[in-house]
Amino acid sequence: MIEPTLSTEELFLILYCIVDDLYPEVAPDWVRFRRSTDQMGLSDSEVITLSIMQEGRSNDSELSFHRVVEKDYLHLFPGLISRSRYHRRRKDLMGIQREMLRSLMNRFRLLAMWLSIDSAPITTAESPRWKSAQMSIWAAEAGFSPSKRQFFLGFRLHLLVSNTGAICDFVLSPANVGERDVAEHMLAVEADWQARQSSFFSEARPVLADNGYCGDWLKSLFGKNGGTLWYALRRSKKAASEGEAALRAWHRGLRARIESVFGSLEDQFQMEETRARSVWGVMTRVVAKLLAYMVGFLANEALGRPGTALKSLYR
Repeated sequence: MIEPTLSTEELFLILYCIVDDLYPEVAPDWVRFRRSTDQMGLSDSEVITLSIMQEGRSNDSELSFHRVVEKDYLHLFPGLISRSRYHRRRKDLMGIQREMLRSLMNRFRLLAMWLSIDSAPITTAESPRWKSAQMSIWAAEAGFSPSKRQFFLGFRLHLLVSNTGAICDFVLSPANVGERDVAEHMLAVEADWQARQSSFFSEARPVLADNGYCGDWLKSLFGKNGGTLWYALRRSKKAASEGEAALRAWHRGLRARIESVFGSLEDQFQMEETRARSVWGVMTRVVAKLLAYMVGFLANEALGRPGTALKSLYR
């Protein structure tokens, strides 16, 4: 099947339509009808659309992205504001973007057959700059990345991802907070959410985890709340039979989905290095990147493309 290709102008219009439909659903009246709203050259929906396109295009420099829009797409955004005002408006709208993201996550959460849980580091500084970086980003903490086998200063992004690759929940924690501690919270939220949607689900959906979440304590805790946790055994523990080995391989195959999502967030959306200089900046960039992922996922499905084909969408 040949995937339809879009021009940048067409993509801008599609993203704007999605954002403008979500905006009145999530924005409170005191934000939508605040004073001088009619006099704004650039609407909130346009600011968020620009933010999504910037993250989707892997452009971490607001200045260079603003120059591109000003040069080539001013006819789409005739009320374009200065780069500094765009930066402030973008940060001010972080809460609205978060609620848009929450709305999209809940939509795809209903359709998930199973979920996967995992985490990845978000680095704010390399080791020589830890002290100076922590002064501006006070919530950043030291953590260890097993995949890279090195320490880092920053945060850890925890995700629940559906079988189709949609992000269904997220938590941003300091890097020194354990995966199991955050998983306890996320799984409790998931169990509560499934309980409230009992009329929609005939049985509990399983959550798949790697060996970082192994242990009967977390599994039984989630089970008491009505959930099912399938975790991988540590590789040092050999399979007792061929059936168990096949089950492990099947489990790894299913979990490849969340690993590909983290790969996309790292490769295309530059999630691991936000280049932010404050806690609020880190939160704004993380939310914007996740929203760009989910809005692109929704756009792809509407166009009949694979939801996770985001690189070709934002090319």
